[in-house]
Amino acid sequence: MYVDGFRSMTVGRKLWILIIIKLAVIFLVFKLFFFPDILQENYDNDTERAQAVRTALTPHE
Repeated sequence: MYVDGFRSMTVGRKLWILIIIKLAVIFLVFKLFFFPDILQENYDNDTERAQAVRTALTPHE
């Protein structure tokens, strides 16, 4: 039932493609500008990054 409906779409198919492209662009922009890789910027190696994550996740007494 749904397969036949999607197969017979003409305008809807173009709109879905447009929606998917817009979502991809929005997520790419969000990733680049609003979610920088803080661990990569603030720490030099994997050991320091792992220690920072462990410190952030464990409860402080």
